[in-house]
Amino acid sequence: MLVLLAGIAVLLGRAAYIDIFQQSWLKEQAGKRQLRTVTVPPYRGMIVDRNGESLAISSPVASVSVDPRKLLDAQHLLRKASLDKDENKARLAKLDQEELTQKIRELEELVGLSQGAFQEIIKGMPTKRFYYLARQLEPEKAQRIAELNIPAVNTKREYKRFYPMAETTSHVVGFTNIDDEGIEGVERSMNDRLAGHSGRNRVIRDGRGRLVENIEEIEIMVPGETVQLSLDHRIQYSAYKLLKGEVFKLKAKSGSVVVLDTKTGEVLAMANMPGFNPNDRASLKAYNYRNRAVVDVFEPGSTLKPLTIAAALEARVINSDVSIETSGKLKVGSVTIKDHKNYGALTLSRLLAKSSNVGASKVALLMDASDHWKFLNRVGFGRKPDAGFFSEAEGELAYYDKWGKVDRASRGYGYGVSVSLLQLAHAYTVFANSGLLLPVSIYKQERKPLGQRVMSQVNADAVLKMMQAVVQADATGENAAVDGYHVAGKTGTANKLIKRRYSKNHLVVSFIGMAPATNPRLVVAVMIDDPKVKKASGGRLAAPLFSKIMANALRVMDIAPDNLPELELQIKEAIKPAMASRLAVVSEGVE
Repeated sequence: MLVLLAGIAVLLGRAAYIDIFQQSWLKEQAGKRQLRTVTVPPYRGMIVDRNGESLAISSPVASVSVDPRKLLDAQHLLRKASLDKDENKARLAKLDQEELTQKIRELEELVGLSQGAFQEIIKGMPTKRFYYLARQLEPEKAQRIAELNIPAVNTKREYKRFYPMAETTSHVVGFTNIDDEGIEGVERSMNDRLAGHSGRNRVIRDGRGRLVENIEEIEIMVPGETVQLSLDHRIQYSAYKLLKGEVFKLKAKSGSVVVLDTKTGEVLAMANMPGFNPNDRASLKAYNYRNRAVVDVFEPGSTLKPLTIAAALEARVINSDVSIETSGKLKVGSVTIKDHKNYGALTLSRLLAKSSNVGASKVALLMDASDHWKFLNRVGFGRKPDAGFFSEAEGELAYYDKWGKVDRASRGYGYGVSVSLLQLAHAYTVFANSGLLLPVSIYKQERKPLGQRVMSQVNADAVLKMMQAVVQADATGENAAVDGYHVAGKTGTANKLIKRRYSKNHLVVSFIGMAPATNPRLVVAVMIDDPKVKKASGGRLAAPLFSKIMANALRVMDIAPDNLPELELQIKEAIKPAMASRLAVVSEGVE
């Protein structure tokens, strides 16, 4: 009894000593073993269209990592214990070894590794302290891995980006890498706003790394902001679908479409081919995910002619009712400019309708190079559109002091200048807004932005009226007509410059137009690169595609028709046979 009492006294004394004199030291040691600071990943902000439709969202996933050195040490201790002279200790160590082996096999199945692969990975990096076994794993699988309680194997919550409209909006929205950082499109240009800021928490973990308790929030996690684009997913879907079908049918190298709201400068749709699915990492190739409408440039060809006429009107070297003689060929230096046929004297409207190169060159040669250059620069050529994309092409517009006579003439009908499709569509909004150029944007605008006057209202309206002749019967753009609406626009067919020579077999065809032409609300620009068909032209290939995209966009935007009398006449003509047949039946009944 005395020995027992003595033992109790010793234990009480030891407890008192620890509690009084070693309390701080023990707390410090416990903290080192149990207290951890963990990072709380932020929820990346959504990307939505103008109507709030989701274009990019984040879903919770998990990563699985291992500390190879720690796990190898644990396995070494188990092997050492299994050889202990004490049979009970050895037996327990062997059981633990078998249990660990079984858990590792389950882990391999969950992360998609073949049997034995995990152990090979660990043995291959004996001194390494961190290695990812899996990224963006389903939360259910991560939970099962956490429940296995394998030493040195940890799970961490993160997020995976998902794109509901897949390839339809991929070139605009872009995509993120495996670390959830934007690397293309709006994901990249707005990465700071979308990413948010990580938080930090101090927590208690047990010996196996399991979370026991949250102690305090050191730094608050700030989720990413929602970014609203100007895109309308209905117009975007139709534009992409129609473009994709046309590019495949024509076996073209690529194609692009831009739809702009003329009243706000907003991009309502922007589609490109070839496309890619951002949800499928295997399809992420630079050739596919380049936003061609923004970063690729081309010589616009005849779509530049309305701007040439506008520049000449602004320079006051011609007036809107002038006629230009286009007979024969035009010799400029060593270059001979000609049309498909002899059109004779043409008004400016007919010049655009027939797309006369001779006429456009003569108009350009009437101007000083400085006046022509200044106008093209005012409408956005040679500078970035600043629409909100990370990479935007400036195009090429050489300074006018380098323009020779051949340069002046060729720029009249669209050669010697390079632009992106977005720049060209943006320039055409000048005619829709009576001479005002509004800033273009891929983000939804809360109020109408201020515009810059780049030409007079009289001249802008005059050119707009001229372009309506392009979409009439027997004109180059007759296939661009939209039932119930007046349309103004211009076709373009340009030979591609390959190895410093213009190729007759490789073309860029395009059409840019506005509707309703009496009060334009939409600009649609279509470009198809290198179609593999005979007699390719903007009027034959790009104009019909324009018509389909414009018709759908007008319907979606609920824009009132401005050409109903002609549509009513067409309906009456279509039902005349049926009405005549019905009257004949009625007459027979009366008789």
